[in-house]
Amino acid sequence: MIPIGVCSLVGLMVLIERSLALRRRRIVLPEIVGVVETLDAGNDFGVAYAILERHPGPFANVVRAGLDHSGAEWTIIRDAMQEAGRQEAVVLTRNLNVIETVAAVAPLLGLLGTVTGMIRLFNAMAARGLGQAQYLSSGIAEAMITTAAGLIIGIPALVAHNWLRGRAEAIIHELEAYASRVLDTLRSRGLALGGARQDRAARTA
Repeated sequence: MIPIGVCSLVGLMVLIERSLALRRRRIVLPEIVGVVETLDAGNDFGVAYAILERHPGPFANVVRAGLDHSGAEWTIIRDAMQEAGRQEAVVLTRNLNVIETVAAVAPLLGLLGTVTGMIRLFNAMAARGLGQAQYLSSGIAEAMITTAAGLIIGIPALVAHNWLRGRAEAIIHELEAYASRVLDTLRSRGLALGGARQDRAARTA
């Protein structure tokens, strides 16, 4: 029962931490959404950088990766943003494997406790005989407690893991959508600037 209790405490701590960390309004900030939507409105990224500095986090890091490479080819911008996105996805999904492990291990620990309890019970039966039905029934009930405890911990842990995993994936998909908008904007901006440079070169030639 002690390992099962430890599993329950660890799982509860991670559940609370991830529930707070994976709140959408804490990650998909409207200020950064505004940056994404107004990137093509001006030529200077100073305001955008200032907003990103004031609101650090996964969303800001992905957008900053694109802005930092805005003068490069669009494939380089894409690769930089994809790498930043992969790193932030790891951050968003961290510790979820702990809850998954608790969901798998707690029922097994309960089953182990039941097996060891039954072994002790059978040893006691061999020593005392089969004439004490009340003792036998109470011993069997005590041995089954660990299985019940393991399932009580494991089932909610499995539900919590799937719920948090779904929340993390939804946030990641939303960040990917905004990253695609940033990439499209920077690509169009690069094409426009390239065309303007060619026009100036043609006029001066």
